[in-house]
Amino acid sequence: MNKYDMLNNDEELNNIIDSINKVNENILMACHGRYHTTFVIRTIENLLAKLNFDEYTIELGKIAGLLHDIGAIEGKNGHVKRSSEMCIHFLDKTTLSRESKETIIHAIKDHSNGDEINSPVGAALLIADKINISKERVLEFGKKDRCLSNFLNIEETILKVENNNIIINYIVNDKFSKEILVEEWKKGIAVPIKASAYLGYNCIY
Repeated sequence: MNKYDMLNNDEELNNIIDSINKVNENILMACHGRYHTTFVIRTIENLLAKLNFDEYTIELGKIAGLLHDIGAIEGKNGHVKRSSEMCIHFLDKTTLSRESKETIIHAIKDHSNGDEINSPVGAALLIADKINISKERVLEFGKKDRCLSNFLNIEETILKVENNNIIINYIVNDKFSKEILVEEWKKGIAVPIKASAYLGYNCIY
């Protein structure tokens, strides 16, 4: 069993991920639990594979995706820093090298703004995290928010890699407002562009 599979089957970790949304149902507007975690893991795996990274880098990316939001069990505010601290407990259950652990910790610590991208793992986490804005991401508390209510009109997110471009396609209904997305989700658009550039690619929406 590889390190990712071991952590993915960890009961303590799964209890945290499965409890995040329920514990914070009156605080969180967007899912930080199972649905979001699964989307991020699959997107990281897909992206890094399409970019021809080796299996070990892909595994580190999947582990980062698995652990990146566990700090949200205590609320959204400060969850990035908490996640980067809480993940150490789980990483220490593995036989990953110190360097690999540090790569994952840094990626998680940087996954909000991408101010210090220093690895493909961190770049892939940033892209996967920010493009997850479909209707499945919106929690009940978020439906009154202008930005998140617009996400309800996004049916699906499709990521492709063609030539030197990472292409993000949103499948939307006729109620979707591109104007609201551009106005309200500026960081969510800018960060994948920055992370794609780190990987040597253009990001096209």
